[in-house]
Amino acid sequence: MMKPKRINLPVRLWREMREQVSAAAPREACGLIAGRGSQAEVVYPISNALNSPVRFRMNPYEQLKAFEAIEESGLELIAIYHSHPRGPETPSQTDIDEARYEAAALIWSLCDNEWQARAFWLDQTSATEIPLDISAM
Repeated sequence: MMKPKRINLPVRLWREMREQVSAAAPREACGLIAGRGSQAEVVYPISNALNSPVRFRMNPYEQLKAFEAIEESGLELIAIYHSHPRGPETPSQTDIDEARYEAAALIWSLCDNEWQARAFWLDQTSATEIPLDISAM
C-alpha cells in the first residue's frame, strides 16, 4: 500500500472503535481497519495481549483470523489502530520504532475527556499526519 492522501472512515466504524477504546481504558486497545483504497469498510477489534496501559501487542490468534477475513473478503489493510489512554495524541517513539506494516496508524487519545483519533503514516524514522475524514456512509 502506498501512503494514502487521506482515510475515509464511516461514522459507524468511528463509533465502534471509540466504544472499544473507552471500554478498554485505562489499558490500550488495538485492532485493524480494512477497506479498499482510502475507504475504510470494516474494523477488526483485537485483544491487547499485553493488557497494558502503555503498550499493545495484538493477540496473535485474533490478528491472524482478522488477516484471513480481510484476505477472504478481497479487502486490504488500511490502518492499524490503538489507543493512548494517557497520551500522547501522536505516535510514540515505540510506535514509530515498531512500525512493520504498509498501513497507516490511527491513534486514539483523550482530549478534554473525549476520545479523538488522528491518522499517521509511520516510516520507522518519523510520523506524518494523514487527514481523517469521518462520513455518514
